[in-house]
Amino acid sequence: MNKIFRKRINIRRREQFNRKLALQVIFSILLVSAVIATKNMNSDLSRKIINAADEKMNASIKILEIRDTITEVAASARNKLPFISKKTQSVPVVGTVYRKYGINKTGEESFYNHGIDIKSETQSVKSITEGKVISIGNNENLSGYIVVQNHDKTFIYGKIKEPFVKEGDTISQGDIIGALDEENMILHIEVWEDGASINPLEFLDLKN
Repeated sequence: MNKIFRKRINIRRREQFNRKLALQVIFSILLVSAVIATKNMNSDLSRKIINAADEKMNASIKILEIRDTITEVAASARNKLPFISKKTQSVPVVGTVYRKYGINKTGEESFYNHGIDIKSETQSVKSITEGKVISIGNNENLSGYIVVQNHDKTFIYGKIKEPFVKEGDTISQGDIIGALDEENMILHIEVWEDGASINPLEFLDLKN
């Protein structure tokens, strides 16, 4: 088992754990909702539901942690909405845009961003579309990068810590193509067509 394969397995295990934890939270919320819905019903039934809810909560996660999780989800829901696609495009990561396409300001200085920068909650990076890997490298602006060609559009994935593909590979939409730096999970994405950059959010037709 090579290093890249082990790395990919570890990333998937962490993401599976996070999904399992989220399902436990949702299940507990549904049980609490059932208690509220039956508060005017038979008291024995209410007590049974309450006991079931208590057992599930104690077995999976503390009530305080559920409260904190719900608060965090509610606070970040609006920021995560841009990554709900109207189309069938694969979302590269789960996260929020912190540096937009176009003119950005840093203090008194301005610069033009030909893509978007995303603060990611997942280390693995998925391909937005199918295509062919035409370049993998490293430079001062993008750090590690992967370039994928899809017909007349070119997709550039920057800030890649470790690529899981090589030049010449044909990839499918949703394939995991690399991993971000675990200590600085920022993904930079650019989309180019006919020598001009395109706002990735417009291309992906994502909600604002």
